[in-house]
Amino acid sequence: MCIVRHMIKLPAGALMLAPMVELSNRPLRTLMEQWGGCDRYHTEMCSASAWLANTAYEKWFLDTQPAPEKTVVQFYATKVDDIPRAAARLRDEKAAEGAPLAGIDINFGCAAPHIERSGGGVYWMKQADASAELVAKTRQAIPELALSAKLRLGYEDSPQDLLAYCKLLADAGLDYLTLHPRLKNEKFRRQSRWSNVRFLAENLPIPVIGNGDIRSPEDYRKAMQNWQPAGIMLGREAIRRPWLFALIRGKEQNPDFSLHIDMEACALQMINLIRQHLPTVFHISRARRFFLYFSENLSFGHHLCFKIQNALSLSAMEDHLRSYFREVPAEKIRHER
Repeated sequence: MCIVRHMIKLPAGALMLAPMVELSNRPLRTLMEQWGGCDRYHTEMCSASAWLANTAYEKWFLDTQPAPEKTVVQFYATKVDDIPRAAARLRDEKAAEGAPLAGIDINFGCAAPHIERSGGGVYWMKQADASAELVAKTRQAIPELALSAKLRLGYEDSPQDLLAYCKLLADAGLDYLTLHPRLKNEKFRRQSRWSNVRFLAENLPIPVIGNGDIRSPEDYRKAMQNWQPAGIMLGREAIRRPWLFALIRGKEQNPDFSLHIDMEACALQMINLIRQHLPTVFHISRARRFFLYFSENLSFGHHLCFKIQNALSLSAMEDHLRSYFREVPAEKIRHER
């Protein structure tokens, strides 16, 4: 089969937001955009089969605002044909809405037990030929859109096996791939093996993005220099500090660049964005999830986080935030250099 590859144009050293469950949503992207955002957002993963079956909430995972031209939708599936069908349908619906779709990302990396047991996420890495077939069919279904995939090291630390797997995906039609260089069972218990990112970047015909353990502009600079990926994807640290993309870009241009963040306004804005852009059933869970990370910026954030995790409404969370900054006014403005 002749592969029609979308000639994706990523800026040098591209910055991307990772697909994170209950986090990579429209409110977060809107918050990040006020500082300029990043080069490419990835949504939290959406079940292709659930969306094809018109289940109640999948459409919220497919919202690509406020920057649809740089927002990629991530699908996961357990069957080869579901993502090609879902991608084609999404392309057509977004076209009808007049909203551009930046691309489709395939989840080959989720290690959540219920996802793996069902045959999705990282389990695809046990099925190289089926994975390549999934990519090829999706490429054929959406030849005009960017197509990418996110994956882990897999089940064993074998760079050659990883390369062989990724070559199959590249040959099947991927435009780029993102590697989170941890094994299936490692989660965040050990440092990412970035040498694998460089190994793939040196041996694949498509761009390779690295993801894992980037927490500062200095981490970004060192990763780009030492491991030479096409770009960097940020996850949890970008939740803790939604302005981190702006700080990295600013430091690249001017070492003396700094930001001054109104922490109270930022926190309250996130709650308001959740209220404005997500269905009521998502409000509490998404706010709690965000503040698990954001509160780590604060000296007494563990106390604030406890209150927010036990709050039963967004209004109660707002009250806790206002009370915190009245009691600790010195933390209202954060200086990032």
